[in-house]
Amino acid sequence: MATVLDNTEFKPPTTYRSWRSSPYLYVISHVLKYWWLFIPAMFLQIFFAVLQSSIPRIIGQIAGGLVDETLTYSDLGTLSLSVLVLGVGGGLVLLVKNWMIEFVAQRIERNTRDELYSSILGKSLTFHDQQTIGDLMSRAAADVRQLNFMINPGFQLVFQALVGIIVPFIFIYFIDPQLLLVPVIFLISFAIALRRYNNNLTPVAWQQRMAVSRINSRLNETISGMSLVRGNTQEEYEREIFYKNIDEFKKVAIRQGVLQGKYYPLLLLGVATLFSFVHAVFLVNSRVITFDDLITYLLLIQLLRFPTFINIFAITVLTMGVASAERITHLINWNTEIDANTGGYASEIRGDIEFVNVTFGYREGVPVLKNLNFRVKPGQVVALVGMTGSGKSTITKLLARLYDPQQGEIRLDGHPLSEWSLESLRSQMALVEQDIFLFSRSIVDNIRLSRPDATMEEVIEAAKLAQIHDFIMTLPDGYDTEIGERGVQVSGGQRQRIAIARAVLKNPRILILDDASSAIDSKTEDEIQRAISEVLKGRNSFLITHRIAQIRKADLIILLDKGEIIGMGSHDHLVKNVEKYSRIFSTLKEVSS
Repeated sequence: MATVLDNTEFKPPTTYRSWRSSPYLYVISHVLKYWWLFIPAMFLQIFFAVLQSSIPRIIGQIAGGLVDETLTYSDLGTLSLSVLVLGVGGGLVLLVKNWMIEFVAQRIERNTRDELYSSILGKSLTFHDQQTIGDLMSRAAADVRQLNFMINPGFQLVFQALVGIIVPFIFIYFIDPQLLLVPVIFLISFAIALRRYNNNLTPVAWQQRMAVSRINSRLNETISGMSLVRGNTQEEYEREIFYKNIDEFKKVAIRQGVLQGKYYPLLLLGVATLFSFVHAVFLVNSRVITFDDLITYLLLIQLLRFPTFINIFAITVLTMGVASAERITHLINWNTEIDANTGGYASEIRGDIEFVNVTFGYREGVPVLKNLNFRVKPGQVVALVGMTGSGKSTITKLLARLYDPQQGEIRLDGHPLSEWSLESLRSQMALVEQDIFLFSRSIVDNIRLSRPDATMEEVIEAAKLAQIHDFIMTLPDGYDTEIGERGVQVSGGQRQRIAIARAVLKNPRILILDDASSAIDSKTEDEIQRAISEVLKGRNSFLITHRIAQIRKADLIILLDKGEIIGMGSHDHLVKNVEKYSRIFSTLKEVSS
């Protein structure tokens, strides 16, 4: 068995072990975790089938006794009581079996969802760059739920149908082996029809799961970008796309309905019942079997009706579950480039950072950074300067090891970044980007995201340093105010200051501010910088900003152009020696003025 999440950025407390080479083995491995419930449940199903098949034998004895006029009231009472006991006993057995199977199904859904969610958390950003949120949500919710249905009622009904056919066949054999002639012919034709139905249904089931995924993905994007949709009057266009996706799903659902409509084993059973009756009557006339054997046989044949009928539903649910399991294992098996490296180097960061011949691109063959070489000393403030698309933000993402370079190496305190324990590395870094993400939680929870164990006093102190405390206190619930999804109930500048408070609370050894004050006025930004500069004294800071004052104060300025370093040094040095920097600096002065 392969250990899930053996090469990811996140190691969950519970590591699930499962077979992931095929969707069938994946489900089986989860079922086997509860073999102590699942296997006894299967035996209970067999026992129930035996009890159920015993009732026709008793009814046949009653019918035979009535015809022969040998049945006494005492015998009738005893036989009737036997039918009652078998019926009630079978019901109780079925109740216990159903509880056990439902327990297993619910646990499989819980474990699979936990495993998939942990796997998604552990994937690198390269993975998430290629996924849509709606599709991931569909797999983590609808597809995982389908595994529950796959076990119960899906597999349970398939096994019940299988046992419900085999056990009556055994009872028929003990009446007289000749009676198996027609039922065996029916069973062969039934198996062929069922296989054909399953082969036709499998691609339809996959298409249906994909259609649901497309609906969820588009719906998620539309709701998330509702302000953009409204601002560009695209409501009708989005409505048309939604109905187009619904129409695709409808077509697949109709195809499934047509397949189910062509399910003809029930017709085969009707024909088989007729020929079974004719054959049995012939054997009665030939005195091979008795009249009560005839009644028992016909009642046993009728027990095949439920397995034949229910298989259309059970096979459909089972096939849908296999398609969902395949979509889940596809995500879990997706290779991630970055390992949590839990046994890697862990120490307090001093801040000696070196980029050695680093080349990186988000897509193969399209480099964003080309052969970067620079070194940052401990405690230095570094300003990354360049036009849009020059690779400034990419450098900070590589430093936080959100991505790994395709070529070259990044060293931190003399150790390659890939050798560091990811937890130790990122726990000592704080990254504040221009596009701030806040959760739909209280302000205090959003600030505490970087340090969940922080006291309220520490949270308030961080908020004061970020110049957001006074605003928070004007809110009705103060720090307990819910700010809505993505922080929509506060302005852009307020979101940025909350994010800065979150970064300051973390007390990082390396602080990265990626245009994090673009929505903050110059006066407030200067106050923030003065406040946090005292806190971060002796630690590294990386600034991506268009504010001249902040750039000039940097110990090291790195000038980038199209992913390459074209100048590096102090402000005075670059102004004198790099024409491109002089032009950019003049532009910044004009913008600020």
